[in-house]
Amino acid sequence: MNTEKTLKNSLISVMAQVATLLLKFINRRIFIIFLEVEYLGYQTLFTNIFSLLSVAELGIGSIISFHLYKEVVDNNEQEIGKLMYLYKLLYRIIAIVVLVTGIGFCFLLPYFVKDANESWQYLYIVYFLQLAGVVMGYFLSYRRTIYIVTQQEYKCVQIDLYVNIIVQVVQLILLALLHNYIIYLCLQISITIIANIVIAIKSNKEFPYLKKKYIVTKQDIEKRNMFSDISNFIVHQISYAVYGGTDNIIISAFCGIRNVALYGNYILVQTGVMQICFYKLLNPVQATIGNIVYSNRKKEDLWEQFKILDVFSFFFASYIGLGFFIFYQPFIELWMGKEYLLSDTFVALFSITIYLQAVWEIVYKYRTVFGDYKQDRNYMVASAITNIIISIFGAKYFGVSGVQFGTLISFLPIAFGRIRFVVKKYFKQPMYKYIFLHMKLLLLVLSEGGICYFFIKNIPVSVIGLIIRCFVWLLVPLIINIPVYYRSPYFKKLIVQFNKIMKIIFSKIKA
Repeated sequence: MNTEKTLKNSLISVMAQVATLLLKFINRRIFIIFLEVEYLGYQTLFTNIFSLLSVAELGIGSIISFHLYKEVVDNNEQEIGKLMYLYKLLYRIIAIVVLVTGIGFCFLLPYFVKDANESWQYLYIVYFLQLAGVVMGYFLSYRRTIYIVTQQEYKCVQIDLYVNIIVQVVQLILLALLHNYIIYLCLQISITIIANIVIAIKSNKEFPYLKKKYIVTKQDIEKRNMFSDISNFIVHQISYAVYGGTDNIIISAFCGIRNVALYGNYILVQTGVMQICFYKLLNPVQATIGNIVYSNRKKEDLWEQFKILDVFSFFFASYIGLGFFIFYQPFIELWMGKEYLLSDTFVALFSITIYLQAVWEIVYKYRTVFGDYKQDRNYMVASAITNIIISIFGAKYFGVSGVQFGTLISFLPIAFGRIRFVVKKYFKQPMYKYIFLHMKLLLLVLSEGGICYFFIKNIPVSVIGLIIRCFVWLLVPLIINIPVYYRSPYFKKLIVQFNKIMKIIFSKIKA
């Protein structure tokens, strides 16, 4: 593993995400001072609808990335150029499909928006502005991939950060002066578009061969088995879009648009923290995994590496899951106000869901690198069906908590399919041992949650209260998890790797 390059990508990504998240928190808090919270509900709902339309992407981004890893290892500029040119052509077709589908979907909006407090003419303007932003994103976003597969993602992250800071500052100033949601939304949409344009210009300079026009034949596609990959991955796309893109729609239809906005506050915190603490740290690892898998390393060595990363995932996931459980409610109350809180039951279910998604994020990274989407497509379908059934029933009788329960239960088939593919099919290891280990670890984390609750239940909601909660959060998992893993050889190797990372950081500081 190229530790230094991976570390550079991770650290820059994390620092940029922290800055971006702080801006979003400030932005959202100021938003509700000058505009009604329902506007956030509409924006969140429409974003969910467009995530459903993203099935038109057919998984092309993931499939092309999967093929690019090998060509990057071989430094084959001709084949890299062909793949990126094909990527561009396909994404332009997708943009047209999404536009047409989005126009057709607008006629269904009255069925999903409950108790609209704005005219439908106004809501359609908001909808089509967001649709335009999504469509324009397809024209240049593909250029980010070349930086990801060459382990230079930090360059995209830096550009995103600079654009975010500039545009969001302008956004807040105009919001305070004009109180106009349409102008606010236009600026919000422009962030990704501007960043993609800058990244495209930069990639033309750093990878000049990408500017060439390549001839991509049917044989080029067939030799890579892309038709089969796309046909299998579209099942993944549709299933995951239903799993991850219907919660707000169901909440809007059964619980009202205000609850969508409240739910959106929790999602913003969750997305931001997960990006900082887990995904931004592990995204650069995916490119490293891709480079290693397509080199000549033995599977035994790769399994050792996987187990080390799995231990790392548990420690991080336990802290993340417990962190949400401990801090979610007091943070939302201090940030937005007590009237913006959802129930404690919802928070408990949300925290368990976050733990499970985080602890198996490394499995997903390996699964993505391997391709072969036929392996776990049926599990994705089972997840989508389960989520729709449980979430609709849950929303009707238990509100937002019922929807979150559906999300939690329906993640299990997704996780099982990925584990089966990576652990059993690829590494040829006994899957039941891996699952049984994680069942024990889940019970361990739930016990830690109970201990944490005992200590924090009477702590007041204040800045001092948050500091006390912080000590509980830091100490309880540390005191319990380290003795459990102390004798593990993978934990010891993780410590060695951690020490190596710290030496790199200190050497850079001294330099």
